[in-house]
Amino acid sequence: MVLLFDIGNTNIVLGLSVNEKICKTYRYMTSPTLTEDDYYQKINVSISRELALEKIEGAIISSVVPQLDHIFKNMIKKYYQIEPIIVGPGLKSGLKIKIENPKQLGADLLCDAVGAYIKYPGTSIIIDMGTATKVLVVTKDKEFIGGAICAGIKGSLDSLIHTTSKLTRPSIEAPINVIGNETITCIQSGIVFGHVAMIEGLVKKFKKALQVMEINVILTGGYAKVIKDLLEINYIYDENILLEGLFYIYQKNSQ
Repeated sequence: MVLLFDIGNTNIVLGLSVNEKICKTYRYMTSPTLTEDDYYQKINVSISRELALEKIEGAIISSVVPQLDHIFKNMIKKYYQIEPIIVGPGLKSGLKIKIENPKQLGADLLCDAVGAYIKYPGTSIIIDMGTATKVLVVTKDKEFIGGAICAGIKGSLDSLIHTTSKLTRPSIEAPINVIGNETITCIQSGIVFGHVAMIEGLVKKFKKALQVMEINVILTGGYAKVIKDLLEINYIYDENILLEGLFYIYQKNSQ
């Protein structure tokens, strides 16, 4: 069994890979105040049943929260006696990084891109809806050529509520009608359908810029479920694409 950690600004996702397949995933709230012992207690409760059946062979970490890197690295070494792989410059990924400064490429974006090219042949546009909404491009030649980073759906709502005096925070869900008839549904429409329109618009512009006949559009990330039934474009929903890319990087660098 291999432990796959995706450490994001809002959530931490743990994937368990058994026999080269992701069999289970667990999600925890990101908290820089927790210690390595605190995180171990949370994780151990989740995977105790799997630990009784499978031995941990390795671990790999994709992180965009630097202050948690050493906490998780120390936790894995202390409790599982394993030296984890940390995704970063110098690791083999099989991907050609064709951006201005490859060292600036986030670990999450790299894993998304790797997951896309190993699963879906051809050019792909990946939409990863996490704390930020990222729209990325991988070509048929396994080249990461860039993309766009936008405010995420929750961050957009937070900003709206914090910068206005009389607006009430609604749940993040689509209203029945795109034209809201009260403040709550108006906010929900603006946030949710506004995000849908942004994604559809960016995909259209990316396709025009790429000038490629056949392009995969892949939707993933924690907030993707909010909009996946609202998009009026053809796409593939793949909630584990980042973890699959992470496991592939583990395989290429653990031999």
